[in-house]
Parts: sequence; C-alpha cells; structure tokens
Amino acid sequence: MIDPVTAIAAASKAFAMTKAFVEAGRSAEDTLGQVAKWYGAASDVLFDESKKSNPNPFKKMVFAKSAEAEALEAFARKKKIEAQRKELHSIIGMAYGNQGLQELRDIKKQVIKQRQDAVYRQQEMKEQILATLSILFGLGIITVLTIFIMGGFK
Repeated sequence: MIDPVTAIAAASKAFAMTKAFVEAGRSAEDTLGQVAKWYGAASDVLFDESKKSNPNPFKKMVFAKSAEAEALEAFARKKKIEAQRKELHSIIGMAYGNQGLQELRDIKKQVIKQRQDAVYRQQEMKEQILATLSILFGLGIITVLTIFIMGGFK
C-alpha cells in the first residue's frame, strides 16, 4: 500500500488516461486496463481513510496534524474519488450498457475482497508488529532504568 497522496495522484492519472483512451477511440481492453489501475489506487485511498478513523496511539501523539486539516484533506480525497467513480461508471455504461456495468461491479466486489485479504491484512500485521516491538522496546528501557535506579540506591 502507498501513501494517500501518491494513491490519489495515481488514481487521477489513471482517470485521465481512461478519458483520453475513450476520446481517442481506443479498444475496450486498453480502457479497462486503465480503469483497473484507477480502482487499485482508489482502493488504497479509501482504505487509508478508513484506517485513519482508528489510528494507533503512537502516531496520534507524534504525527498529529490539526483535526480540521486532516478532516479537510480526507474529505477532498474522498470526494475526488467519488466524482471520478461516477464518471468512469458513466463511460463504462455507455460502452457496455447496464449489464456490463453490473458485471464490472460484481468483479470489483470480488477483487476488493481478495485485495483486502492479501494486501491490507499484510499491511495491518506489519503495523501491529511494529507497535508491539515499540512497546517491548519501551518496556525494556523502563526495566533497565528501574534496575539501574534500584541498584544505585543500595
């Protein structure tokens, strides 16, 4: 997974390429390849937004922005993705009809589930391991300091 700023840039680029392909009359396969890239980047953006609703305490203390700034940035990214999604669905609907659009939605649900199982769980596990190691490191330092202080008073 990449950071949300890079993901939104990737989504915007894939969106622009999709529109350019459609306007140039490129094949459906080329266009859908760009749509797939867009969905991947949009998924990263939306996953990051959902993670921010439950940040770990360390990040909250050290890397905190103002609540208003974070909320505005998240809102802007989410609205941009929603607007792009609507336009992409419109383009696909024109090219493949309602049946094609429904098929895309079904495939998208399946891909999202697979992506969550593979990529996002791995990312969450990595973050949990780092948090656990940080806590253990802190406890180790406290233990060493406690032993040093107790030994110094004898």
